[in-house]
Amino acid sequence: MTTLSRVSLVLDALAESRGRLSLSELAARTGLPRSSVHRTIQHLEEELYVVRTPGRPGYALGPGVLKFGMAGHLHLLSANRGQLVALARATNENAELAIFSGREVVIVDQVASPERLKGVTKVGRSFSLHASCVGKALLAALPPARAEDLLPQELEQFTDTTVTNRLELQNEVQLVQRVGVAVDIEEHDLGICALATAMTGPTGALQAIAVVMPTSRFAAKGPAALEALKELNPVIDLPGAREHLERKKRVGLG
Repeated sequence: MTTLSRVSLVLDALAESRGRLSLSELAARTGLPRSSVHRTIQHLEEELYVVRTPGRPGYALGPGVLKFGMAGHLHLLSANRGQLVALARATNENAELAIFSGREVVIVDQVASPERLKGVTKVGRSFSLHASCVGKALLAALPPARAEDLLPQELEQFTDTTVTNRLELQNEVQLVQRVGVAVDIEEHDLGICALATAMTGPTGALQAIAVVMPTSRFAAKGPAALEALKELNPVIDLPGAREHLERKKRVGLG
């Protein structure tokens, strides 16, 4: 394994953690020998990519990573802004951009429609991978083993329509992989439905773009939103996506 690979594993483990990690915990999470983790951490500390606080055990990400994060974030937003604006205009609904954030998915940009959804989805809000269309779209773009590794042992139920059965979720993710579109009918928030597709974006990063709307408009506007997403992501199988949408509507909307 290369030095860069070890650095990536350690930084990913720290990014996914909600607290500090000791050398032993890092070794367990990365699968690296503790001695290799220690050497890697020493180099990262020198550049302030990781830090320790006196009197507190473990390591956390340091200020050295901010210069990369801020530059990358601004590049991501500017590269995708035009697509979001076009999608919001075409659907007259909110258009959102999402990326992985550890074991969740986070909304990093949004273009609101004139009929803006207030207080539901905001930039910076994170969602569980299994209970959101952006999450399922991103999972479908990964190798199955990696997607399974990102999911928690127990799938949290947010609403009555949240998919919490692992086999059912696996089957749905496989379907999303085939048709190119994920559907969320009140699976994370009551009164909110969405469609999303995942792709490698202009910056080379894996991302998901979604159309989000109130449930009251979803039955009528879902098909048009599918066509608008197809304009952004030509690999979408429109007939298959329509069938997937109708099946989800029968289950979720009755």
